[in-house]
Formats: sequence, structure tokens, C-alpha cells
Amino acid sequence: MDGFLNLMARGGPVMWVIFVIAWIAFIMLMERAVQIRRWMRGALRDQLGLESNPSYQPHTPRNRGASPIAILLHRLNWREIHDRSDLAKQLNIQLTELMPRLEGSLPTIAIIGSLLPMLGLLGTVIGMIDVFDVIARHGTGNPMQMAHGISQALLTTASGLICAIPVIFIHHLLVRQLNLLLAVTEQSMLILYNRHG
Repeated sequence: MDGFLNLMARGGPVMWVIFVIAWIAFIMLMERAVQIRRWMRGALRDQLGLESNPSYQPHTPRNRGASPIAILLHRLNWREIHDRSDLAKQLNIQLTELMPRLEGSLPTIAIIGSLLPMLGLLGTVIGMIDVFDVIARHGTGNPMQMAHGISQALLTTASGLICAIPVIFIHHLLVRQLNLLLAVTEQSMLILYNRHG
């Protein structure tokens, strides 16, 4: 713990900002990973049910784990659906409304992933300002004080990159999983569309 606090102190206040924002990003990533996994399990179950049984009805979506297929079918206004064209319109409308819920915090995570290296760069600039301040006040005769500013600059840059790389990579994996979930949902809607009048 002392080593961690010493490292944070050497990096300056920007290190704490990077650390806190990175933890927020990782918590958001974990939440999305768990939720997308739940949805995928439900979507595969519902897709299998729709393929094998023409009268299959997904469970009424009462919790956050309900599949997108169950949510879409629950939201459809069946009284207004008379033919395939009406069904297609309703499905498109409901899928468009459902997308922000499925994405959740993924757009925010992408922004955080791109901000972390910039925060590291901010720490670099602050560290270099300290170096030039030492040079302006004491000349180049005080290498210890100059080394502190250089150390701060390099630590924040490295920390910003070290935190950003896994955030961006995991975000990419989750976006791929979400696209797969959408593909399963769209295939299930196509099964329903082909069966309808």
C-alpha cells in the first residue's frame, strides 16, 4: 500500500484522476459484460424456442435479464399489426427504441478510453512545466528537482496508456458481443416475420 501511495504522490494529482476514472471505466465494463452475457443466454434460448415451436412465447420481461427478443415481443402492439408490413414497422420502431438500453454505458466507456491517454498527456505537460520552472529558478544545477518533474511527466503518461489499453480492448470485445446479440435478435425477428400472415 505504501508503494502505491508513493507512486501516486510521485505522479501528482493527475495520477489520482487517472486512477479514479480508470476504476469507474472498469466497473462500467464489468456491468456491461455481465448484462450482455445474461441477454445473450436469454436470446439464444428464445431463438431456439421460436425455431422449434411456432407457438413459443418468451417469458414476460420482468427483470434486467430478459432477452431483447422477449422485450421486443412484449412491446409490440399486436392490435395494430394486420400484415407483414405492419409487423416490420413495429419491429423497426421497437428495435430502435431498445438500442440505447442495450448499449447502456458503452458509448461513455469509449469516451473514457480515449480520455485516459489525454489525461496522461496532461500530466506530462504539468511535469514538464515543473521542470522548466526549476530551470528558470535554479538553472540546470539542481538535477534532483528536475528529475521530479520528469518522473511525474513519464509516470502520468505511462499510467494513462496502461489504463486506456485494457479499457479500449475490453470495450471492443463487448461491442462485438453486442453485435452478435443484435444478430441473434434480428434472426429471431425474421423467424417471426416469416411466420406472420
